[in-house]
Amino acid sequence: MDLIEFWEKSKETIDELVTKFVNEVKDWEILEMSKYIMKDGKRFRGTLVFLFNNGLGGEERDAYYGALATEILHSASLALDDIVDYDETRRGMKSAWAVYTNRRVIFASNFLIPTALNIISSYGKRALDISVDLWKDTAVGALKDMYGNKEEYFNTIELKTASLFKLPMMLAAFSSRQEAQLDNLMLAGKYLGVLYQLVDDYIDCVKLDKEELVGSARQLFELTDGKVDSFVKINYDRLKESYIKIVYSIPLQDEYKDLAIALPDFLALGLMAESRIKNKLF
Repeated sequence: MDLIEFWEKSKETIDELVTKFVNEVKDWEILEMSKYIMKDGKRFRGTLVFLFNNGLGGEERDAYYGALATEILHSASLALDDIVDYDETRRGMKSAWAVYTNRRVIFASNFLIPTALNIISSYGKRALDISVDLWKDTAVGALKDMYGNKEEYFNTIELKTASLFKLPMMLAAFSSRQEAQLDNLMLAGKYLGVLYQLVDDYIDCVKLDKEELVGSARQLFELTDGKVDSFVKINYDRLKESYIKIVYSIPLQDEYKDLAIALPDFLALGLMAESRIKNKLF
């Protein structure tokens, strides 16, 4: 099975878990907003739970809660980001706040976030504590994204983006009962999340005018004086090398190790293809 096949299979399972979850929401208004907030996601982060759980010998069913909770938190974070950034579209549709108003989406997110953390608590107190800390990191990252300077670029994207890549990797350690691999898994998640955001910001720098750039994309542009190509290429290769080195230290089954090693280019090429810009990185 190649990585695309694994992702498609995992996405199908996660979509079923999400549908079951939202259909169990009792309040009709929260139900409708939850469905909207969580629909049509790519489920990459939830797929990470399955890939590393399975690779470490865990039962896939034991990773269901981790994958679901990851996707709930990620979807809620996107809904809140859209409010802060005044983004009116998400995944080719109107953003949740543009449909339901920002106040109602904030209330819905305030329902989804603790619900996800409650799901994570099934893996134990340590998993919950780490998840809370990672969620706090995303909040700090969001502030740095808005108000940080160019010197804070890598710290900004580690906090705002890599935190929600470290989360599924951490949950895979608990779902597979391989807590000894926790530090390595979270470090791999850090590298994967940072390189993912680096490519995402690169795309913005290429597609948008300088005056249109916001957040970490603006920081990247200012850090490189607009000469982003070589900077991003060098740092992408550096991060990818560090990620692969960590993956080799994790005792994954061979089939899953190959899938894990393919992840950086899979995610980056997906972003590039979606943006339809000329690929100068690979």
